[in-house]
Formats: sequence, structure tokens, C-alpha cells
Amino acid sequence: MELRTLDENFLPCGPTKLAPFDIVWNRKYYANGNFSVQILKSAYDPEMKYVYTNDRPELGVIQKMEATQDDQMVVLSGLFAECILNRKCVYPMMKQSGTRSKFCADAVTNYPVDRVDIVVDAYDNVGDVATRQETGGQLDEVCHTMLQAEERAFRCYFDYATGKLHFQIYQGVDRTQSQSVNNFVVFSPTWKNMKKAKLTEDSSNYYNYFIAGGQGEGADRTFVVIDLSGNEPKREKFLDMRDVEKGEDMTAAQYEAVLREKAINKAADYVNIENIEFDAVASGSFEYLTDYDLGDKCDIILNDLQRSYEARIIEVLETWSKNVHRVTLVFGDKIPTLYEKARLR
Repeated sequence: MELRTLDENFLPCGPTKLAPFDIVWNRKYYANGNFSVQILKSAYDPEMKYVYTNDRPELGVIQKMEATQDDQMVVLSGLFAECILNRKCVYPMMKQSGTRSKFCADAVTNYPVDRVDIVVDAYDNVGDVATRQETGGQLDEVCHTMLQAEERAFRCYFDYATGKLHFQIYQGVDRTQSQSVNNFVVFSPTWKNMKKAKLTEDSSNYYNYFIAGGQGEGADRTFVVIDLSGNEPKREKFLDMRDVEKGEDMTAAQYEAVLREKAINKAADYVNIENIEFDAVASGSFEYLTDYDLGDKCDIILNDLQRSYEARIIEVLETWSKNVHRVTLVFGDKIPTLYEKARLR
């Protein structure tokens, strides 16, 4: 992967082609990814602010530099450009009726990041139409959460030819065998394209029936119920959502609609975790970036565990070390850490 660095104005700086020794390129679908690059100290320029490559859609924002006096190496690391939206919060309150994609695209336009011009690309204006509002959330987190409810995502990519940073809403391609439009992709030990597979199924933080309490006191408090149980036994969770504001011009029905949308977004924190992680093995059947990519939905078959899944690629961890390129894929749901579980309960 060829890399080069840019200054704060997105202009080239440092060597024309960076010659890194080790690279970690951690791409994520529902969250901000991260990277680290190890280079010679002689190649380092304090004006370096971004790491760019034409081989991946991500732009690295250099947030940390590590070097020691007796070592000839420098390590540059940080998050990808989606984190730039974290510099801006949605304030004052934004309220809008429309799709989730429209809300996110308009939020990026209406709440510009200081000294960074971002071009909003055209998008498919599909999905549920509802009244939604947000106050105070960081712009990147709002977009990630809102789009994830529809298995969509966004990325911020840099167009080197025009020197512009773009905001793009997209959805991975369905490559399962249950559809007939796209070429299918299957991962299985039988196909000899996966190794070191790790399967996690975790229902310890799972709830499917939510009572959300909004503003008001006692009998005047607004409550909505989100029932996602289907035919399963109910596992109830109360959501204290007093922070969801009721605008002066909102009717009771409009406020309930906004509260319901917020509760649906919050319900995503309490899903039944089914997560599969493994090293992708290059094979004659499927090739990374050609046949499948981050966000795509594929088939996974684990014969020894009698499991088969249709799952979306939510993370791709790429590493280059000593001229060896390794690709680790993560499918399914994000596994909460112990800290996150404790925080969510």
C-alpha cells in the first residue's frame, strides 16, 4: 500500500512516497477506524497532519507521534477522517422530518466543522420517514448511531485530484446466496479461505422490550413502549430519556414520535451478540477489495460448530509487517467490553 502525507491544508508534504516499515490500517463500518504507521525519523516532517493512500477510501488524521532519542523510527497514529466530525456537536437542537440519511447529510451541512470544508455527496434517500431531533451529540456519533439502525454507514474520504474532503453515506453490498443480483461470497474452512476463526455468542446484555420515559413528572410524564420481542419471551429494560427535549411547538404525538426514534436507536445497545472473527486467507475463489469489502454481507459456514450465518463485515484489520500483508475480518455485532457492559446496564 503506497502512502504519502499531507499538511493541515491537505497539501503534500514530506517524501513523495512514504516508505513505512509497519502499517496497521483498521477499517470499521459503524465506528471511526484507526491506523498507525512506522517510518524513519529522517522522513518525518512536523508539518505532517494526514496520511493518504489511493489504495483505500480512508484518510488518516495524525493525532499522535511517538519517537525516542536512541531509536531511528517514528510512529504516527490516529483515527480516520470520520473523527473530524467529532469536533462538532449538534447544537442548537436540530429537528427534522424525513429519512435518517437526510437527517445526517443535513446535519453535516448545517453544523460545519471549524476551518474544514466538507462536501456532502449525493445519497439514496431511502428508509423510514419520521420526525427526529438531536441536541448536543457529537456529529460523528449521531450519524453512526442513526445510520446503523438501517445497516448503513458513512465515511469521509479525500479526493486528491480536487483537494476536497467528502462525506458519503453508503451501504455494503449483499453478497449472500439468498440474493441473485450480486456475486456471492462464502467463508468457510471447507473453502479454505479462513483460519483462526473465533465465534462469540453473548446474550448477557440482551433486551427486547423497552419502556422509554421522557420529560414530565408522575402521571404527566411521557412514556413509549418499543416491543422487539416477536415470539420470544420479553426481556424488559427501562430507558430514562428525560434528556430528549420537547420543543415548545411540539404536540404530544410529535414528542412521542421523537422519543420513540431515540429509544429505537438506544435499543441497538442491547442486542444479542453474534460475532465472528477470523483471518482471511487468499484463495482462488474470492479476493479482498475485488469480490468483497468492508460493509458487505456474506455467508459464513462453520461446519464443526454446526453454524451458518449471513453476516456483515463490520471491521477489517490490515497489517503490513516485514512485507507480509495480513487481513482479519470481523462479522456481525460489535462485542462490548466489560466496561461498556457495565456502563450500559
